[in-house]
Amino acid sequence: MTGNRALLAALKRELRAERAAVREGLAGDERASMSARVCSYALDWLRKGKAASLLAYVPFRSELDCRPLIAGAWALGREVLLPRVIAEAGTMSLHTVGSWEELAPGAYGILEPLIPEGNGQEREMLPVPDVVFVPGLAFDRQGGRLGYGKGYYDRMQASWKQEAGFALKPPVWIGLAFSQQLVPEVPMDGHDAYMDMLITEEGIFHCRKENIPWN
Repeated sequence: MTGNRALLAALKRELRAERAAVREGLAGDERASMSARVCSYALDWLRKGKAASLLAYVPFRSELDCRPLIAGAWALGREVLLPRVIAEAGTMSLHTVGSWEELAPGAYGILEPLIPEGNGQEREMLPVPDVVFVPGLAFDRQGGRLGYGKGYYDRMQASWKQEAGFALKPPVWIGLAFSQQLVPEVPMDGHDAYMDMLITEEGIFHCRKENIPWN
């Protein structure tokens, strides 16, 4: 690892520990209240836009709880995709989910889409949704995001970019976060995925408005 890369990695480790401590220090009722406000903003945005499909996540530990967003998207008739982690490959497969009953604990104890019995070896499926709602530990208003260091979302974006027609209709990337997770600048590698928007309990922030076709 070169000196610059080692420094960047050290900065990321330090920021991860700092923002994780801040997020975990929030009271449970405070997290729930702020999560509900974030989801309300996100649903209002979905109602006004033209996104027919979205990728979300099931919250884990102190992550912002986006379950109200998922339930609201179902009510709006949007297609909701949720990921399964393929830990040995360092990738995710994406699956359409229509109810909470279609989930079960998977990698890291996180609820994931069930794979029907007799389906054989899990096939990596990466349909490209209109919108990707992303968790994280830290964000900045330039669209920088600091995840957990596994690179799942970065590799997914890189895989999508190899697909024919991706450039004609790339998904809108939206970070969901508490305002306490915002920092002046997130240290970013060249392969790190940038957000087009951020949504916190304080409202919607456009990081790269030119990438949002219906705004």
